[in-house]
Amino acid sequence: MRYLHFSTCPIGHLHSSAFQAKETNMRQDILILGATGRVGKTLVKQILAEGDTNPRVHRNPTNIVGLASSANFVYAEKGLEDEAIISFLSKPKAGYESLVSLDALLDDAIGSHQDLAFVDVTAVGEGMYHFHQQVLEHSPFSVVTANKLPLANASYDDFRKLTRQVSRYGYRCSVMAGAEAVAMIRDLVDVHDPPITIEGCFSGTLGYLCSQLEEGKLFSEAIRDAHAQGYTEPDPRDDLNGMDVARKLVILARTGGHPIYIGENLEVNPFIPAEFLTDEPVEDFMAKLEMADGYFAGRISEAAAKGNTLRYVARFSAKGSELQASTCLEDVPINGPLGSLHGTANKIVITSHTYKPISPYIVQAPGAGLEITAQN
Repeated sequence: MRYLHFSTCPIGHLHSSAFQAKETNMRQDILILGATGRVGKTLVKQILAEGDTNPRVHRNPTNIVGLASSANFVYAEKGLEDEAIISFLSKPKAGYESLVSLDALLDDAIGSHQDLAFVDVTAVGEGMYHFHQQVLEHSPFSVVTANKLPLANASYDDFRKLTRQVSRYGYRCSVMAGAEAVAMIRDLVDVHDPPITIEGCFSGTLGYLCSQLEEGKLFSEAIRDAHAQGYTEPDPRDDLNGMDVARKLVILARTGGHPIYIGENLEVNPFIPAEFLTDEPVEDFMAKLEMADGYFAGRISEAAAKGNTLRYVARFSAKGSELQASTCLEDVPINGPLGSLHGTANKIVITSHTYKPISPYIVQAPGAGLEITAQN
């Protein structure tokens, strides 16, 4: 069995964990999209706190030349001062230039930079694939993305167009916060040993909820606790509907050379029964969480009676040309590879012609929380 356990990368070290300057003693210019979001703010604060912008600390310092929110941006060709960065994060609408379009931002950058990386920490789907494509096709620049939507929503052919430019398109932090799952699957493909099966738990949020249920907490208590700690999205339904896990599975399977599509050959079953995922303000949804307590108490009790526990599991298998994939809350052996996970930990178990079911390739890493996501 090949078993890899990854801790997180050094905080904010974008120059080493997301991309590398082409030579030593070179600065890496970056422009962060989604800088005022939760992950974006955390990322910027980590870069500043660790002195990543200081050439006396790093041979290849990270140089933040631009920050963009959904509506405004701030830019300085030679790099933003720390004070300007902090000001934009705290007051992004206070007299800053309007963001007309990402294409216009790219055009301006082409005239000013030779080496620039756009860091996408948004949750924008529509239009963002186009922007990633424009960067790769019409500039010498790079893209580093934690945003799953351009990858999972694109066609399989378009996914391949983006990701085949390995040195210019980094997306390892889109699944398991940079734990090298993407790189490992790429390696398998490179040696003509693509994955045959992929299964795992890749949501730190849902893993945390399962652990809390296992310890006897009510679902309503567990989800409110996770929300308070920043483990969930601002609207927890974005975690509970299972779509985030499904997108991660799409990315992994496609990296392995398999054309997976949500709703076609990937069945998504939400963590919580669909009748609880009502279309109402998040405050109203949170106020009704107790309605699901009985359902989850019954599920955990039934699982425990069989020596099992609950985990939200993503599965993919390729049998010849037949591809099957699903995400589902299911019973798993409590001492098995997935049942033994605790808290926010993630794990992926992969088999191929070389890595048989008796000795699979396993990657395990921390999961959930803004600090972990941002620092990778």
